[in-house]
Amino acid sequence: MNMMRKNLAALLVLLLAAVSVAYAQKSAQCLAVITGIKGSVMIKQSDQKEFSRTTWGTQLYQGDKIKTGTDSQASLTFSDGNIMEVGGGSEVTISGKPKAGEVTGGNVKKVSSAAMMIDISTLASKRESKTDMGTLAGLRAVDIDKPIELVTPFNSLIRTNKPSFSWESKKAYDMYVVNLYSAKGLVWSKKAAATTLNFPEDQKALDPGETYFWNVEGEGLLENEKSGNLKFSVISGNKSQEVLAQEEQIRKTFGSDSVSSTFHTILGTYYMNQGLLQDAIREFRIISLIYPDASLPHEILGSLYSDTGNKDQAIEELRKALALTKAGEK
Repeated sequence: MNMMRKNLAALLVLLLAAVSVAYAQKSAQCLAVITGIKGSVMIKQSDQKEFSRTTWGTQLYQGDKIKTGTDSQASLTFSDGNIMEVGGGSEVTISGKPKAGEVTGGNVKKVSSAAMMIDISTLASKRESKTDMGTLAGLRAVDIDKPIELVTPFNSLIRTNKPSFSWESKKAYDMYVVNLYSAKGLVWSKKAAATTLNFPEDQKALDPGETYFWNVEGEGLLENEKSGNLKFSVISGNKSQEVLAQEEQIRKTFGSDSVSSTFHTILGTYYMNQGLLQDAIREFRIISLIYPDASLPHEILGSLYSDTGNKDQAIEELRKALALTKAGEK
């Protein structure tokens, strides 16, 4: 149990960093993040006079107040490892570590015993450039527009040693050739008629813990064209067991609440921390569907896609985030 608490506390640090993009400029120390909302939830920041609507990922600072409407609920994940469930018709003032009984209709779930107070702006600094539309567009502009774009597996740690491969093609080709490489050279080369290829049955499984590179060639009537390269690493056996154990511990912590946005946030942040970016994207995609009016899930997805080299998808997610931000300002 102590190990589980320490591990959850560690991933909460990354959670607070991951969801801080929109507020990184605020110099005060972030004490909590809103990771779940149901119904009407309002916030009154310490320097504001009135309550206003809030959404998933809002950072909470000393003196901020959260108020829930009737039949509403908010989940607040604190940087010291506590998760507070604020029930309907309640009001709570943020003052560091939450205590049971502080708020009517709320309860505190203890997931860590370690003090994890952190400077959010410092942890967020490495992500700031990836949330800027001009930066991402500029990165895309310097690339040569290739007719074949690789999709999966991308620059990430993957959990299978027999991955399937997929790509997108802007041109029609007679045939595609998928080339897989290791540090030792070509592993295999296989032809495909469509833009997907299941792992070849006549090839041995990839080695755990190893890094691979792949590309796709399009064979046309007049010329052949090749995509860029993507790399991925296969999770090691020990690491795989560790991840499975942590997943089980996180699920046990949430129990019947394992479909909540807080659960998906914690799990997605854990995957991000472990380099399992494809899994992290899946979890934050779920959050974006739970909260279609929230811009921050798309900012995080944009950053993850940028990390994996999928700049087109990163720009698309950022466009969604900017549109939602502007809509919320009206």
